[in-house]
Order: sequence, then C-alpha cells, then structure tokens
Amino acid sequence: MFKKKSHFIFYTILVLFTLVISGCSSTSNKSAENKIRNEEVDGNTNKKTKIVKTVHGDIEIPLDAKRIVVDAYLPTLLLLDKKPVGAAEWDIENVHIQDLIEGIESTGEGDPETILSLNPDLIISADAEKSTFEKLSKIAPTVIIPYETYKDVYEEVNGLAEILGKEKEAKEWLKTFDEDMEKQRARIENVINEDETVSIFGLYEKSAYIYGDGIYRGGQAIYKQLKLTPADRIKKELMDVGETKKQVSFEVFNEYAGDYIFLEESSGGKLDKTDAVWNSIDAVKNDHVFYLDSDFFWPYDPIAVKAQAEEIANMLIEKKKGN
Repeated sequence: MFKKKSHFIFYTILVLFTLVISGCSSTSNKSAENKIRNEEVDGNTNKKTKIVKTVHGDIEIPLDAKRIVVDAYLPTLLLLDKKPVGAAEWDIENVHIQDLIEGIESTGEGDPETILSLNPDLIISADAEKSTFEKLSKIAPTVIIPYETYKDVYEEVNGLAEILGKEKEAKEWLKTFDEDMEKQRARIENVINEDETVSIFGLYEKSAYIYGDGIYRGGQAIYKQLKLTPADRIKKELMDVGETKKQVSFEVFNEYAGDYIFLEESSGGKLDKTDAVWNSIDAVKNDHVFYLDSDFFWPYDPIAVKAQAEEIANMLIEKKKGN
C-alpha cells in the first residue's frame, strides 16, 4: 500500500514538473515571438544608434539614417552617397549639383511643417539659432553644425562622414579630389609666378569686402587648393588672424590689391569701371581682373570648390593666351 502511494506521488510530481517545464518553454517561445513581432511592427525597436557631440550637447542619432533632411550640407551628403529626402531650397538651387538632386524635396527655407511631412529620422542643419534647434529636435534627432565649423573641404567631408558612418566613401572621394587639385595646380604652374599675388574683392549691396581663404567667393579654391599667394594685407588682416572676410571702403581697394584681382558683384553691388580709384590699381591697368559669376562662386561645398578651382585655372590660362 505504501509502495503504491509512493508511486502515485512520484508520478504526480513528474506530471506537474512536466507541465511547469512546458509552461516555461511556451512562455519563453511566446516572449521571443512577441519580441520579433514588436521589431517588425515598430521600426524603432532595438534600432542601433550612436552619440554625436554637437553645440547642443550629445545627440543620439540612428547609425544608418534612411530619411535625412539637410540644409547647407546637401552636396557633401551626395558625394558621400547619402541622398537626403529633403533639403533647403538654396541648396537645391546649387548649380554644381543639378544632375544629382532628382527626388529631393524642397523644404523652402527650412519650414518645420514641410520637414515634418517628410518623416525624417535625422535632421542636419547649419542654422545655429536656438529656436531652430528646439523646433527641429521635436521632429527628429537634430545635429546642428554652424556655418564655418568646417574650415576646408577635408574637415567637412571627414566630419560628415564620421557622423554618417561613411568614412570609406570620404576617403575615396578625397583621393580623387586631391588628384584633381594637383592637376589644376600643374596647369597654371607656368601661367602665374609664385611671387605674383591675388586678391578677392566683393561688392555686396552698398558695401565693399575683401575675402580670405574661407567659405566666401571661391576663397578655398583660390588660396587653399590652387595655392595662389594672397596680397600681403589680405594675408595679414584675414588669414593670419583666422578671418574669412572684412568689410572695407571701396576707396582702399588699391591697398589690398594683388597682381591679379577676382571681383564678385551681387545683391545690387555694382562696380563703376570709370572710377578713378579703381583705374589707378595696377592689376586693372594690366587687365588682370576677373569677374566672378555669383551663382558659380557663392557655394562653398566640396563639389563647388572642386569646380571653382578648375574654373579659376581656366580663367588664368585664357588670360595668359589673350596677352
């Protein structure tokens, strides 16, 4: 009798144990199934991210953003093979990228409602206004990179490549860029002497400017890539102190003039070619003045710099032939 009872208890425990194990297994399988289902339903579940340091602190962004909205850095994203879904109108109008912008929606001047409608998973902007960040960051992770953060082509390409995980593409593009810049420098080697200097002037609205080797009026192409020598005062008052532009009086242009002058007129700024001060400048007397097309020389992105360097080389060569 005792023996039968013991067997009964044993089998009862065994059955209960089996049921418990089966239940746990079922719960485990169900949890795994739910996890997979959640990942399928919610595209953000377990999404891989990275932390980017910005002017607004650490920002968590997706490792492989699929729907980027951008302003000021559209060409650089394109060369990194990261085509955004939206961009500011002034970026889309860039003459240097017209064969690359198909399918990119205009956000006007960065209109938040338009950006929201594009359902971005990452926003990149150069607008440093706090209010802009506050608006955009409510839509998607927002990385603000203020104007002139990047000092040249290399900083911009490598900087954005690091953010977007496109280091390989950056290396390949910069290799081609370096080869092309070396070619352009070789083209003008016997056109302009090392001791000859150049200046970049601008007439904007009612003001006059001189420009250095930064983002303005082909400065990077002329000084940093073609390595043309700046006029002494431009070097001292701009480049040596890290400035990229300076407003001056038109009457002192002659004090900043090099052997060659590149001049840009825009927003109503207009040169009076009969002006006595202008005609007293040696570069003007020697017909060493080049007039820059605003649409072509306003952009300062890496693709634009590459094109501008080639155009400046062409201008110098043509001038040499004409003389």
